[in-house]
Amino acid sequence: MRKILAVSIMFVVMCVSVCEAASKFVVFPTVGVCTGSYVRYRANPDTESDIWGRLSVGEKVLVAGQTAVNGEIWYEILPKNAQDSAFVFGKYLVPYYDREIQQSPVGKMMIEILQTYAPYRDDDYYDEDNSPEVKRFYGDDGWLVKVEAWNPGCNFGEIEIGDNVSKLTEILGEPDSESSSEWRYIAGEFGSITFRIKNGKITRMIFDE
Repeated sequence: MRKILAVSIMFVVMCVSVCEAASKFVVFPTVGVCTGSYVRYRANPDTESDIWGRLSVGEKVLVAGQTAVNGEIWYEILPKNAQDSAFVFGKYLVPYYDREIQQSPVGKMMIEILQTYAPYRDDDYYDEDNSPEVKRFYGDDGWLVKVEAWNPGCNFGEIEIGDNVSKLTEILGEPDSESSSEWRYIAGEFGSITFRIKNGKITRMIFDE
């Protein structure tokens, strides 16, 4: 009886541990922050797998998903300038966005912008006349902090340059601030998305962290 009870308690503790780790992130993809120093990220969710790089304390990464291995959570991340995803042991990542922002339309669009424009820092976006279509700005830590897009075909998620302004309310709801020339959506302290408008059409899109 004692043995059965001990096994049951161990199973419950393991389940609680996994559930607590899993509950940190509400949706995927999202942004995570590293809590450890020189934390290894690997080719597979396995401590024997090849080490592809390391994260520093406070470093932000795109988190694509999670997987459980032997009762432990690993997070799949998209490292800067990496062609493939990698894996980090779960206890070293926490959400950057709070629960509300993770689930909000504006928060989800910010993630789409980061996924589209952040991973390949050295790639440039040019049109047929070799003029830049998109401007990207990075912080000292290499994280994407601002994106400006203005050419037809450029998109922030489902919204493209040239779309009617009514599409903003369909996808993002009412703006936090509004004028005849600009609509702005604010994701708390985490950033904002601004849409410049002319004659009822979107002419420029700006993401600011």
